[in-house]
Amino acid sequence: MTCPCRPLCIVRKPGCTETAPISAGKVSLSMLVEAVCGVPLFDGLDRAVVQQLLGDASVSFHERRFVLFEAGTLAEFFYIVVEGQVKLSALNPDGRESIVEVFPPGTSFGEAAMLIGAEFPLAAEIIEDATLIRVGRRAFIATLRANPVAARTMMAALCRWNRKLADEIHTLKDSEPWQRVVSYLLALAGDGEGEAVVALPFNREVLASRMGIRRESLSRVLARLKRMGVSSMGNEICIADVGALRRHCVEFDAARNE
Repeated sequence: MTCPCRPLCIVRKPGCTETAPISAGKVSLSMLVEAVCGVPLFDGLDRAVVQQLLGDASVSFHERRFVLFEAGTLAEFFYIVVEGQVKLSALNPDGRESIVEVFPPGTSFGEAAMLIGAEFPLAAEIIEDATLIRVGRRAFIATLRANPVAARTMMAALCRWNRKLADEIHTLKDSEPWQRVVSYLLALAGDGEGEAVVALPFNREVLASRMGIRRESLSRVLARLKRMGVSSMGNEICIADVGALRRHCVEFDAARNE
């Protein structure tokens, strides 16, 4: 269960022994605005506009494995993750689940489908106990219609997100499994050099699906990475030399493109 006393916590969690900033059911609009101003979708928007967009918003807490919506559900709302993590997934033709994206705190999902009044193309499920803000369509759309500048600002944010997804798909298609995993680990490790220990934000099954490979393939990849100074124990990954691992990837790409 996620810690109920994080800075963005706005509802009391089950079993909490501390005092939550605002009790469940009494979340103020100003608290919602404060919680979402750092979300990329709202980048560049005035707080007064954000408050209008959240006119139909509500807060909820969901435990792991709770299904928010299935593929094909009418998109009359979208979600903002305050705490926890949510995955969007689809079923492959062979029945296996394919995780398209995992959303951590400070991100939003489902907004594109809601804006065009379509159905959600993917299913959403909680993978780490989560506090979410559910944003209703009525006030959101009315605000954008009345404020073209805000609408353009938000559409620009959506375009940036779509480009990110397109780049990610391109990377997955053109790279080998071990490269996908290494790129992800390097992103977690940051720009430093030397030894680094990173914690996977979700279990290995989710990571494998996120990388577009099977769980057993991930195990083989991690075994191969031991030769590159990468060891693992549970969800903790130790990289002996971040700089050396990064250079190895660059050299491999250069040799492959010659």
